[in-house]
Amino acid sequence: MNNKLLLGVLTLLMLVMTSCGKEGMLSESMEETFYVRNDGSDMPVFVRGNGNSGKILLLLHGGPGDTSVSYMTSAYCQQLHDHYAVAYWDQRQQGNSHGHFDKEENSLSQIVEDAYHVVQSLKYRYGDEIEIYLWGHSWGGAVGTAYLQTDGYQEDIAGFIEVAGGFDFPRINTALRDKILAIAPTEISDGNNVDFWNEVLAFINDIEFDNITTEEALKLNSYAGRIEREMLPDDVYEIDSDRGYSEGAASVSNPIAVTTNALSIFVQEVLIDELLSLSLTDNLDKITIPTLLIWGEYDFKVPSDLGQLAFDRISSEDKTLHIYEHAGHTTMRYDADRFVDDVRAFVQ
Repeated sequence: MNNKLLLGVLTLLMLVMTSCGKEGMLSESMEETFYVRNDGSDMPVFVRGNGNSGKILLLLHGGPGDTSVSYMTSAYCQQLHDHYAVAYWDQRQQGNSHGHFDKEENSLSQIVEDAYHVVQSLKYRYGDEIEIYLWGHSWGGAVGTAYLQTDGYQEDIAGFIEVAGGFDFPRINTALRDKILAIAPTEISDGNNVDFWNEVLAFINDIEFDNITTEEALKLNSYAGRIEREMLPDDVYEIDSDRGYSEGAASVSNPIAVTTNALSIFVQEVLIDELLSLSLTDNLDKITIPTLLIWGEYDFKVPSDLGQLAFDRISSEDKTLHIYEHAGHTTMRYDADRFVDDVRAFVQ
């Protein structure tokens, strides 16, 4: 066999092996884990669910400082696994990620670049034909929005699912202030937890919202969580799934890494400081792909005003906004069945 013929056979063999390898990786019940390395950070991607669907939902988790794995054990994700594959990616210096990078350079633009490499890794691993949907929750909504506003990045994304996305923090803070000012007087007049509401009013009246500090922003966010628990009726705090799903699947997290990363985010406050002035509203019109927006009526961390703003500004002709009447910030958890139905209607 001459050298040219041998080279041709080897090339053909490599192509066949690569093709078979990618097809073999997709299955109806995927449980794959791989790492994406970029700029000194090693970030895990846990792929779970029905890869045979040809569709992957890339989860952009909340925070910053959270882990994607906390979503994996939920009833809504367990249902989604029946229909699609979900790629749970832990962002740099968050969750189960690790590495020796310059932590002072951790920024939204860096995380967006990381997300690009995750998308390319998914397409390389599972084939260019795979459809990838960005699914951003809270802080992840900011990551997804910034990603789609980056030139050329939308080309590989089939759609955007944004749940309570924090894409404009100054507007979040002022929207929360306005909601508190509207609600607190009535709660005090009705005798509902009067000391708490007076405390919150005193706090926001002392803030210069045009020059809010990191400490004030974090405390305001903490108050938002307490107000959500205060205002949500107990009987609708979480609607049980009627499809036989319950939360509590086995976790794949390393508790030491998750805790260390979560603490380091707030000790350094590099990324937190950037968020104080983060506003992606002016470029929302750059988003042209199909978009599903889901917010909770009782969300005080990222009020539903932001969902309406995104709906009004995004340029996509295929866009939908759902406001869940009895839901808070982790909107999909309150009614898993409805959330899965809305996602399926959008993706299909």
